[in-house]
Amino acid sequence: MTGISIRAELQIREAQEQLRGLIDRMADLRPFLNAVGDRLIGSSGDNFRNQSGPDGRSWTPLAPATIKARQRKGQTPITILRSNSKGRIGSALAGSINKEVGDDEVRVGSPVEYAAIHQLGGTIHKPARVAKIYRRMEKDGSIGRRFVKKSKANVVSDVTIPSHTITIPARPFIGISGADEAGILEDAENWLSR
Repeated sequence: MTGISIRAELQIREAQEQLRGLIDRMADLRPFLNAVGDRLIGSSGDNFRNQSGPDGRSWTPLAPATIKARQRKGQTPITILRSNSKGRIGSALAGSINKEVGDDEVRVGSPVEYAAIHQLGGTIHKPARVAKIYRRMEKDGSIGRRFVKKSKANVVSDVTIPSHTITIPARPFIGISGADEAGILEDAENWLSR
């Protein structure tokens, strides 16, 4: 042969052994899926701390009524989907994110009943209902305008609360961000190269 030639020699046995090892590793995805689940749980915690979704967009601020209600309860009104009550930081929702690893999938989610409406947003329809309000009668016979605890009340009234709707904006806390995608690829490379 005139000109130039290149000779390549393939080490078939070595390549087959490496390929066999790779196939054996791929038969059990659980270690990889476990790492992905841990990554997404950590990412979800970051979303709660940053008060933003996986896409980086900030969550809708709290409604003024929610802020006032938190202040009345002695909670810090500025955090979204988390409260600071009686020295405990966090919430049942933020602390409930978990994973389930199967043979070929990982699920990351929350068993908390109200998780879905906060993740996706939605409208809650509250039917009309009867409730009791507790007030205190003063010594002069007048009834105070403020509500009191049941234990301090001496006047109980039944009131009808009309039907109404509550709209909760979507505040996604679970998802895959661009950084998560890159990290998952890195996890896959690390898992396959072991």
